[in-house]
Amino acid sequence: MPEIKEFIDLMLDEADCMDDLADVIREQREALKINNQRGSEFVNNLNDLMDETREIFFEAQLLENQRDDLAKRLAAKFNCEPRASALSAAMTDSERIEFNTAADRLTQSVFVLKSEMLILNGLIEHNEKYSAMLISEWRRLAGENSQVSLNSDLNFTG
Repeated sequence: MPEIKEFIDLMLDEADCMDDLADVIREQREALKINNQRGSEFVNNLNDLMDETREIFFEAQLLENQRDDLAKRLAAKFNCEPRASALSAAMTDSERIEFNTAADRLTQSVFVLKSEMLILNGLIEHNEKYSAMLISEWRRLAGENSQVSLNSDLNFTG
């Protein structure tokens, strides 16, 4: 059935998209971890990665919407719910094998992406705390230095 083949292809395309998104998130994480780039180079690199993330995310959303619409059409055709298990049960054996393989791949890609996002979020939180500590220490030191300069009415004239 052509709709099933299209559905399988959409799932595989979405899995590829999720894999691409996970790769970009890994690159973001590495950029944040290394952060040995200075100034505008680091910011430009991070901005490029964020732009790439947005592009892939929008593509993933489009694919998910298409997959969802097709799942609903197939469910109406098979008179079942638009869930993978219900759709799979209505397919022929050969379609079911290919469908379940694609569904497993998509599930795995989503799992990897979620894991990468959790790691990146943890790194971002860590960087926020570290930055806040540095700023606090800088303010403390700047405050001590300004008080020293204000209180240094030393008279060096014998």
